Amino acid sequence: MEIAGNAMTAGDLAIGAIGCPEELGRQDQWVLEFLKRPVEMTFSQDTLQWKSGADTLSFKSADS
Repeated sequence: MEIAGNAMTAGDLAIGAIGCPEELGRQDQWVLEFLKRPVEMTFSQDTLQWKSGADTLSFKSADS
């Protein structure tokens, strides 16, 4: 993993064999595709946001 400024690049990702039902398998694939692209990170009002392509994940502080 490499972080430069506000961008994170995951690099090589390793996964094991997964025997998930179809919906969970799609979610796993989405996460892998999200992490394969550079992730732009921002933090504002107790919320960390990761943006990768057109997709965004938001992590809000539990204390807020």
